[in-house]
Amino acid sequence: MKRHPDLREFSDDHHQGLVNALRLKRSASGEGVAPEEAAVAFLEFWREDTSVHFRKEEEVLLPVMARHGGDLEEGPVVQMLTQHARIRGLAMQVSDELEQGTVRGETLRDLGEQLEAHIRLEERVVFPRVEEDLPEEALHEVACRLEAFGAAPAARSEPWVPAEGTSYESWPGPGDSEGGGWDR
Repeated sequence: MKRHPDLREFSDDHHQGLVNALRLKRSASGEGVAPEEAAVAFLEFWREDTSVHFRKEEEVLLPVMARHGGDLEEGPVVQMLTQHARIRGLAMQVSDELEQGTVRGETLRDLGEQLEAHIRLEERVVFPRVEEDLPEEALHEVACRLEAFGAAPAARSEPWVPAEGTSYESWPGPGDSEGGGWDR
């Protein structure tokens, strides 16, 4: 699908997301790599790309939409944000399963399906609506803010995403803001 040049970065990210979704689903069905290998590959992709991609949408695209009168309360935008939360939760679950040595095909399949559905929603509904509703100056503002976002040192990942490895231990510490323990 042809995307406005100022939003192209989002669609480029989506291509790799679809590749990863397919890998997860194939692994879950026994056709691809072993579940543990698929989990490690996904978590690396998550750390390096997808968690940053979600932040770009949440911290750049949506605020520019709000600034220029876009309707953030409409169904597709709310659905997009709900999917972000679900996918984040599944990334944490995959991390837990990998740490416990019990990566389940069901989790990988669910994650692959959720990721694919999310990308399809954005490409087929959300971004066409953004292109239709936002004036050219707003689309250009998105591109400029994406460039600034990428230049910021903290832009690489969310604070709870590990800088390396696959363990998604509780953040800021196990449990609460004082570093108490989670009851698992």
